[in-house]
Amino acid sequence: MSRGDEKSDRINPITGTKVGENVQQESNTTQIGAWERGRGDRKESQRRLLLAIIQSGSDLRRSWKIYRRSLLAMLGLFMVVSVTLISVFADRIAVEHPYRNLQDTEDLWSIDYEPRRLAPFDEGCDWHEQKIITNTRSALFSEEVVAESDDKVGDDNRYYRETLSAIKIIKIEDSKGYDLNSSLLYIHPDNSSILVLTQELYDNSSLNLGVWVTYEFDNSDMHHWWLPDGYDVCIFGTTDTGQDLFSKVLYGSRVSLKIGFTVAVLTVTIGTIVGSISGYYGGRTDEVIMRICDIFFAVPGLILAMAFVAAMGSVTSLTIPVSLGVILPILLLASFFRSYITSTIFDDDRVQGLKSRTMNIAIRYRNWIYIPIIIIFLFELWSSFFEQFDSRAWRIIVSLSIIIVAGAITFADRKFIEDSKLDGAADRISNSFDWTNPWRYLTMRTIVISAAIVLLFRFSGTEGGEITLIKDFDRLWKIQAALIFTGWPGYARLIRGQVLYVKEMNFVEAARSVGAPSGRIMFRHILPNAWAPLLVAFTLDIGGTILSASGLSFIGLGAKSGTAEWGILVSESRRYFLNDPHLMLYPGLAIAVTVLGFNLLGDGIRDVVDPKNRR
Repeated sequence: MSRGDEKSDRINPITGTKVGENVQQESNTTQIGAWERGRGDRKESQRRLLLAIIQSGSDLRRSWKIYRRSLLAMLGLFMVVSVTLISVFADRIAVEHPYRNLQDTEDLWSIDYEPRRLAPFDEGCDWHEQKIITNTRSALFSEEVVAESDDKVGDDNRYYRETLSAIKIIKIEDSKGYDLNSSLLYIHPDNSSILVLTQELYDNSSLNLGVWVTYEFDNSDMHHWWLPDGYDVCIFGTTDTGQDLFSKVLYGSRVSLKIGFTVAVLTVTIGTIVGSISGYYGGRTDEVIMRICDIFFAVPGLILAMAFVAAMGSVTSLTIPVSLGVILPILLLASFFRSYITSTIFDDDRVQGLKSRTMNIAIRYRNWIYIPIIIIFLFELWSSFFEQFDSRAWRIIVSLSIIIVAGAITFADRKFIEDSKLDGAADRISNSFDWTNPWRYLTMRTIVISAAIVLLFRFSGTEGGEITLIKDFDRLWKIQAALIFTGWPGYARLIRGQVLYVKEMNFVEAARSVGAPSGRIMFRHILPNAWAPLLVAFTLDIGGTILSASGLSFIGLGAKSGTAEWGILVSESRRYFLNDPHLMLYPGLAIAVTVLGFNLLGDGIRDVVDPKNRR
């Protein structure tokens, strides 16, 4: 045994353990001790989280108590919940379903023109019309004909025909539409799927062009099990192309709700960001943003949306360059890194040497000098520099370099221009990475940083030079883009007014006086106290968006013909309104119920957030 082995096996006479084991135990004891010291912080964080959950539950109960005072608000909630559930379970409630096209980009509906424009609950929905070849010299002639459906499209996008079970012969017509004796053809007594031609039928030379037979068949797949007999088929009638109108209205709820929620969420997000910046910073920033909003308000929203949809007519997919797609996560990470340097590395009670001496104009307005430099870099140099190599490693290194450079500029600005002090920086940095209390990182900041990192990593690995945001940018997506483009200024002006009001309150001034950064003040103090009118406007705007999208489809700028969308269903039924008003009635009622439901829901929420009701 070597001397090193003897030393490692040496026994401590006090503890009775090996010396090497003592070193390992001391390291483990240090880690356990640090974790134990953080027990109090962990319990305090858990207590605060529990209190926040309890308070949220109490607020919800109080809000529900106020909301249910209004019968109309409860009716609106019932309407919205009903339409939402119908859209979720449309594929289970409907009896007819669309199929995906070969490119798997859109839903299509089979067109068989049978039965066309039938009234609700019409027995003709169980009838089928089939052509029979009666020319004995034809290679397709047979005395026994299989009762089969028209062409249908299967899950594999191939056409097929179903074998039908005939119940009784309704009528027989010749090629010119004249009625014939129904006894010329009968159903096979042993096989209801076989139609048998009589000799009298195929021996008649005047019928060599064939006949059309209409028969009742077992159509149980189109019957609703939850409705009584006689009222369980074609409950809304059929369209001009032979589809079940009830099924198309159900699937139309998915399209309309998708448009409503997507547009409302994105317009609220954009409007909140723009309006918050405008209201918080004020001055020239506010002036420029508000004048841009005035330009949008000067043109009617629907007219502007129509022009936007028409301008995007040739766009088939929505893509952006990879170099542009990574800008947002880079800016977010750079902003958080800059905030970390400002609030952690430097002392908040710094000496403002800049204010104690005469400043030249360049130093005083240095932030405005950075803006054109950044713009020139982004538009002239960034794309060529970022896309010099296609590898993910190179793109991530370049992105991290930009973040580090932004942090270095912030550090130099605070250190050499503002003359901030670094006293205690090491302790503050060490405390900021204290993992003894993981609960402290359960914040929105952590979620945003994680999402930015994921996006940066994913976009950096994109092959080629473009990121495909929407592969099939069809007319429905163009409607949504148009409504987002025209809708955000209203939210921007609304949130700007709230920010202007809240930022003058005492608690905001207190946060500003202790050196809280602008981002923290905005997201932790101002916006949580300015969201109430925004929620009301958001709820009301969902109904308005559905109505606008239906209007654009009605005039031909929205969904394509044949799509299960309420606006296009109303548009296609105009020519048949006098004889078949039900074709327009049911899609119109769907629009009215949905829009009215969201409006009543918004009114109820307004009652909840109204300070007069907080008693």
